[in-house]
Amino acid sequence: MGVGGPVPGGVGGPVPGGVGGGVGGWAKPAPAPAPPMPPGKSTAPTASAMPVTEGLPVAWPLPTKAMQKLSTNQSVADANIAIQEMSGSSSVIGEPLPPHDLAHVKNVFTLLLDSSQDNNPKKREDIMKKLEELYGKLQTGQLKTATSQKVLQLAKAMEAQDYATAQKVQQELSVDWDTNKSWLMGVKRLITR
Repeated sequence: MGVGGPVPGGVGGPVPGGVGGGVGGWAKPAPAPAPPMPPGKSTAPTASAMPVTEGLPVAWPLPTKAMQKLSTNQSVADANIAIQEMSGSSSVIGEPLPPHDLAHVKNVFTLLLDSSQDNNPKKREDIMKKLEELYGKLQTGQLKTATSQKVLQLAKAMEAQDYATAQKVQQELSVDWDTNKSWLMGVKRLITR
């Protein structure tokens, strides 16, 4: 073969005997590498101790700090401490609320706060602080997706002045009191009239 032609067995050239299964004896290109997995949800013990599927329990026990005192292996103890820190209140457990829905919730709750009859500055400041915590959790996915949707439903009910639905949704949110109590008290003060 002349210059510039394919070289048998070389890069881009035919493979003798048709090895590779390509048409006419040409080798198939190597498959593309698999795309990397998105960060966040994993079943690996060192990833996080949060459930990988909403509503299901954690698949492995996470030792508490008191339990760590009995640890005989320092590398395991260090890994458990790192997991405990990652699994704190800042863990993502749901989908972040879309920006337009978050803006809607903020607008409705801000209007409710501005129109409230309570002139006590400390109460207003406390409610504002609790609402800011709620907005942060909605924005970053630190609430279950179902909870975020209920907050949006609550805001729409309050906007429509449907207080019966708002009270019902607020009671549904109270079911997860342990995770929602800090901001739910502020929301409850807004809808109680």
